[in-house]
Amino acid sequence: MSALALTRQDAEADGLMRSARLMRALGPDAAPIWAELSKSEVQALTAVMDALGPSANGENEAVSQFMQAHLRLRGPAGPDASVWRRVSEAGTDMLADMLAAEHPQTVALILSRLDGEAAARLLRALAPSLAIDAMHRLLNLGAIHQGAMAALEARLGELLAARAEAGQGRGHERVARIFDRLDSRSEKTFLAALDHAAPGAGEKVRALMFTFDDLAGLDAAGLQTLLSAADRAVLVVALKGARPETAAAFFVNMTQRAGDLLREEIASLGPVRRSEIEVARQEMVALARTLIHRGDIRAGGQADDDDELVD
Repeated sequence: MSALALTRQDAEADGLMRSARLMRALGPDAAPIWAELSKSEVQALTAVMDALGPSANGENEAVSQFMQAHLRLRGPAGPDASVWRRVSEAGTDMLADMLAAEHPQTVALILSRLDGEAAARLLRALAPSLAIDAMHRLLNLGAIHQGAMAALEARLGELLAARAEAGQGRGHERVARIFDRLDSRSEKTFLAALDHAAPGAGEKVRALMFTFDDLAGLDAAGLQTLLSAADRAVLVVALKGARPETAAAFFVNMTQRAGDLLREEIASLGPVRRSEIEVARQEMVALARTLIHRGDIRAGGQADDDDELVD
């Protein structure tokens, strides 16, 4: 057998071993990926996972050995090799967002360079379709051309630099994202304190916030999508004691019959603690953000301070 064939076999074995470690690290979360694999891929992957043994104690060492083997196949690392340290240090959510539009083969290459735990976290954060496609490619990952790896490292360096630049000067937005998740009492307190410490800062932060009342600003299609995706019980609690204009935006996007039934459900709740309402509203806002991030919908004051009961 030729040296080239041996090299290709070694590379494919490395990809299979890497995939086996990731699948074991994912555990039950790997179910959607298993469902997409062919019978032969399942058999091959299961055999390698069985060969790994029941203990995960040696996985870090195994990953290190894999990396050394991969480096031998690729040759010396290029000048941008330090980019992998920056990728590893990047937050999982930020990395998933950064790679959302990348080709699955690119994602597979990146997964092959991350340690097992980081790769598993990234797979969980990626869209299921992208994660599954990337895993398919990782299963059959062959030798990586040095020029291709250098191009990937340069591309990653550009993406990370762009993210870092975009993050500078966005302090108000970062604070706004935190305030989005505060209850109305804390929000008022902190906004007032912020405005006192830095006049005008509170107003800037409030303008960037996205709260339950801001959902009324979604277009009709967006609100209807949100209503169809929302948990009914959460929606009922969230609308308890809502501002008239906010509630009206929801009801106008329902049929008369559906609106009447929802009003009856809200009235039948009886008194509800303000804290429970805040949690439900935050859940609705989080759902809206998810739908906006996925592109399903387009992005377009507070109650009393006490945790009182709302009739």
